[in-house]
Amino acid sequence: MKKLFLVLAFAFVGIFTANAQVWIGGGLGAQINKETTYLTISPEVGYAFNNHWQVAVGAGYTFDKSEWGTANMLSLEPYVRYVATTIGDKFSLFFDLTGDFGLIDQSGWAATLRPGIAWMATEHWTAAFRFGFVGYDHGFYGGDNGFFMNCDLASPQIRLYYNF
Repeated sequence: MKKLFLVLAFAFVGIFTANAQVWIGGGLGAQINKETTYLTISPEVGYAFNNHWQVAVGAGYTFDKSEWGTANMLSLEPYVRYVATTIGDKFSLFFDLTGDFGLIDQSGWAATLRPGIAWMATEHWTAAFRFGFVGYDHGFYGGDNGFFMNCDLASPQIRLYYNF
């Protein structure tokens, strides 16, 4: 039974990676100063259905230490990406519809729309930059439930991907 499962798993991976439609990657982040230590890691895996639609799931781990205490947060972060247009051979504009679901030391959820631009540096490497977001928070980011918007262009989310 284990051999059959292993063969099926390799066949599944082979089918999805045959046309360079699967990627792995994610992002790292850090903010360290006198008052705050904030570290985050967010690995993800994704699949491109065609030139416009992609789907991915990631996990996020955050360590946050400040004057208010210490928190370890784990979240599930699925998203659907719509690639709106390509600019030449190397750039594309996209919109991510994301969901964030708290798992430990954090409850709640959030749904956001995040615009961005992707740069296909090589055949296998892509960098994606997300700028700001608009969405609904139900206790995920802390604070009150409700709609919110963040247009901070000075601190984009940067993610790197390896395309198979």
